[in-house]
Amino acid sequence: MERRDYILHQIQEMGAFLARLAGKLKKEDKPSWEQKQSFDKELDKHLGLKLDDLLFLEEVAFVQVLEEKLLAEENLMQFAGILEQLGDLALNDETFLRQQIYYNKACVLLDHVDENSGNYSIERQQQLAALRLKLGE
Repeated sequence: MERRDYILHQIQEMGAFLARLAGKLKKEDKPSWEQKQSFDKELDKHLGLKLDDLLFLEEVAFVQVLEEKLLAEENLMQFAGILEQLGDLALNDETFLRQQIYYNKACVLLDHVDENSGNYSIERQQQLAALRLKLGE
């Protein structure tokens, strides 16, 4: 019972962390380089991962690493939302290719959750459709 409570606590903590990250991105229309550095530091501190390292992993490894770190499908979906937000903001001072990488990785996560979830989600399907539209698929 103690182990289950610990795991639930870890899942909730990770969800709160991801909500804070998403909130920081929503506050700014054009995040500065310093804010992006702060974002990367927080990600490294809580997950032990750098965003650039994650983005350039093969799809299978990308999903495996995030599954181990984020622990729950809700957290994976939340992280996909963060990647989409980063993609939306990427053209401010990054390249079109970088934007497409953010969107692609968000799609990979959502596709994985969709394939492995026992629940059908209209919200998830709408988010996937929006991302695919942004990717030009």
